[in-house]
Amino acid sequence: MNLNRSLRTSQKLDHYPIAGTSGLKRSALAVSPLRADSKALRGMTLVELMVAVAVGSLVLGLIAVSSMTASLWFAALANYVDMDAKSRNALDQMTLKIRQAGALTEFSPTHLKFALPDQTNAFLVYDWDSASGSLTEWKTGDSITNILLTGCDQFAFSLYNASFAPTTDLSQSKGLSVNWNCSRTILGRKNTEEMQQALIVIRN
Repeated sequence: MNLNRSLRTSQKLDHYPIAGTSGLKRSALAVSPLRADSKALRGMTLVELMVAVAVGSLVLGLIAVSSMTASLWFAALANYVDMDAKSRNALDQMTLKIRQAGALTEFSPTHLKFALPDQTNAFLVYDWDSASGSLTEWKTGDSITNILLTGCDQFAFSLYNASFAPTTDLSQSKGLSVNWNCSRTILGRKNTEEMQQALIVIRN
């Protein structure tokens, strides 16, 4: 009697399999244990870690050097543009005021003095100070000194006669040559602009 009941229970279980296990092979249900030396459980070795750190440091160093070089290049370019603009502005002002001035009364390679027309004891003066590298312009009676250029490493005035030959005779001077170059220092690097030169015709 008991044997018959066991057989019936077994037949019922065959008709009603356990949920979630139909169609699966026994091998699929078996969980294979991971071996201790499996690659999934292995970490980075010391050599691999050192190589990764070295490569990462090299890449970061290259990026930093490239960024610094680009920054210096852009700063130098901005300086060249600014120095060129100031040089042009100084030359335009000098040309305009010198051609409007009267006779040249004093001259040296770093100093000019012009008499102002229709004014008594009134003069237009230009001076270059080699210590500060500044070119200044001022008029007698004015309390304000106009700084035309700064950072000039070289500066010189030259006189020419009507044949454009060099002269030191103020009465024969018809042309005034002015040349200079300025520079600036950025992070220890000196940026020097090209030599600026112009010839101004004077009324003398």
